[in-house]
Amino acid sequence: MGQRYLITLCALMLASMGYCQTETEPPTTVTTKAPTTTTVVTSTTTTTWETETLNEGQAIQKALQYLLQHRQPDWGWGNDTHHVMLTLQLANNTGKEIEQQGLEMQLSAKQMEIEILLMMSKHHESPPPLGRLAAYTLALGALCKDPRSFHGRDLVAALLHREPPHDLEFAYATLAACSSAAHVRRRHIRRLLDIANAASDHSLDTISMVILALRCVVQDHRHRSLIHFVRRPMAGLARQQHTDGSFGTLTTTALAIQALEDSESGPGAHQHWSFPAARKWLVERQRSDGGWGDVASTAAAVAALTPASLAAVRPPHCADKLLDSRHEPLDSNGGDGTLKLAYQSGSTSNESDARNVSFTYTLWVGTNVTETYTLRMVAPRNISFFHVMQMAAKIFPKFKFEASEWPNGHYVHTIGGHKEEPMGYHYWLLYRLPEKPDPASPPGNQLVAPVGVDDLLVEEGEHYLFWYKKL
Repeated sequence: MGQRYLITLCALMLASMGYCQTETEPPTTVTTKAPTTTTVVTSTTTTTWETETLNEGQAIQKALQYLLQHRQPDWGWGNDTHHVMLTLQLANNTGKEIEQQGLEMQLSAKQMEIEILLMMSKHHESPPPLGRLAAYTLALGALCKDPRSFHGRDLVAALLHREPPHDLEFAYATLAACSSAAHVRRRHIRRLLDIANAASDHSLDTISMVILALRCVVQDHRHRSLIHFVRRPMAGLARQQHTDGSFGTLTTTALAIQALEDSESGPGAHQHWSFPAARKWLVERQRSDGGWGDVASTAAAVAALTPASLAAVRPPHCADKLLDSRHEPLDSNGGDGTLKLAYQSGSTSNESDARNVSFTYTLWVGTNVTETYTLRMVAPRNISFFHVMQMAAKIFPKFKFEASEWPNGHYVHTIGGHKEEPMGYHYWLLYRLPEKPDPASPPGNQLVAPVGVDDLLVEEGEHYLFWYKKL
């Protein structure tokens, strides 16, 4: 079942319908040894590369025409609509969103939204396929749409709160969440790093996807130090390039190109592979009709040939359209990191009121809410929810918690003695609500806090709920 599911995932990703690498059946390219001679980029190669760039531009235009010619009467591309829409946006150099380029593109975007809603409605009782959910999330981000607020649904929350057993699937889901400007959990980053450290045990597709996910995380200024952990798997992947410039299959080569295209920024990787040779190998396999055999393979090839990358699918001008999930560091509660309480019992001064905010902090235990505890609290403005949790733990033992500290903050795994159980799908979910939570009308996942406890700043009149439930 796991192998069949991963094969289905790969087909939904940047892979052709006929071939895909899996974790349960290691691909031949994993054991391929590096070429006995290393390709050295010389001045002659640079001249050739300038000529090939022109050919690649022509190849991309022919491929885009191929994709548009294969659009179906409903303005979609069947099971590949999200792949094509993502590719079209990656290849878009007009500075405009696809939906601003013409009525036909708007209809294609709407068709994709319809497909997402149909998928969610079919799986209203059970989670939708994670691979397809990740692909839709990436495509929405590329179109400047916020997948955390998609017609009242939070697609990113559905991605982050599931722990797929297959590493390729996990890396793909993490990449999609990161590309949506969402807060990536510390344990997710740790798992990516663990996979990267054991690159020889994984397929080239998996390592490429892990590199793309980590590169996305690194782009957040808080994780610049992680670039050192990315360079080693990049160098290992680069050594797997064949003498003909490929990495095995078309889709594996296309994915590896995107993972390695910025490798010159990290010493040790670029000297082991030839970027022009890999792209030339792709161009040489384009057919006379402009495609690479089918829509999925063509979309994968075009995505590799365009300057954009899966590591950064969201255009910079989309920042104001997506919910900002990253706050400035807390600097108003003392430079030593200590919590300075501005609230004094019985204080009624206007100055004190201006410095403080009042809110509620609630705990629910059980999917059917068998236990509930609520504290009404007052705290300094611009204080993080993590500091609020520390305050609550001193007030009431039921709010005592345990957390792991990771590169990008704290991950809370235990509250009031109730510890997360990943094998049983029991997790603590943090909600930010406009009104006090009511067990008779529990909040939906679209209200899950968009950031972690360190980045979530409490605000006046809001209600915060930590709910221990089965996903």
